[in-house]
Amino acid sequence: MKKVNIGINKETHAKAKIISVLQGVTLNDYLAQAIEKAVEKDKGILAKIKP
Repeated sequence: MKKVNIGINKETHAKAKIISVLQGVTLNDYLAQAIEKAVEKDKGILAKIKP
């Protein structure tokens, strides 16, 4: 697993933390899932760079 640091504003961080607690997952897992969904949504962009 690769670790990354990202900067987000305090309000977004607080909301994400609350949502993750309510969903019973860690903030790390919540954000990882969100990134995975975004990558899946935009995977067509990758197809444009494949030879």
